[in-house]
Amino acid sequence: MFYYETTCRYCRNPYKLVEGSKKYQQFKKNRQMKVSCDDCERRIEADSRKYLFNRD
Repeated sequence: MFYYETTCRYCRNPYKLVEGSKKYQQFKKNRQMKVSCDDCERRIEADSRKYLFNRD
């Protein structure tokens, strides 16, 4: 299985982009692209949902 290893833009931990994923295809075309790991993406999405639905 092929993969690219890069660092997450938010937590700065190493992250593997596995062949066949959408991020892998995007990174393959543009290797200067900043990528976020799945954990950080989920955290950001959850925070944005909290903010969106808890606004007064």
